Amino acid sequence: MKSKINSTILGLVIGLLVPVLSILLAYVVRFQDELTIKEFIDSLLIYRVYTKVMALGVYFGNIVFFFLFIKTDLLKAARGVLLATILYSFAIMVFRFGF
Repeated sequence: MKSKINSTILGLVIGLLVPVLSILLAYVVRFQDELTIKEFIDSLLIYRVYTKVMALGVYFGNIVFFFLFIKTDLLKAARGVLLATILYSFAIMVFRFGF
């Protein structure tokens, strides 16, 4: 069972999904009563804080799974989470600085 979980692809998929889910969780916890999801996304774009919110979702969301995989000796899955974090970091740099 451990060999099926310990794959770079699974870690990459988890690393790509967790930031999106953590941003949605922040919306549900904090802004659901005040804004619709469309208004929330529009306000991120209007106030130009979408890269900051993306960065928080990526780094705080993925760090939990990265260290969880390291602790449970699932090093290939941790490698996938790290790869997803690097890909998101590159995308954030492109959005923020316009490379």
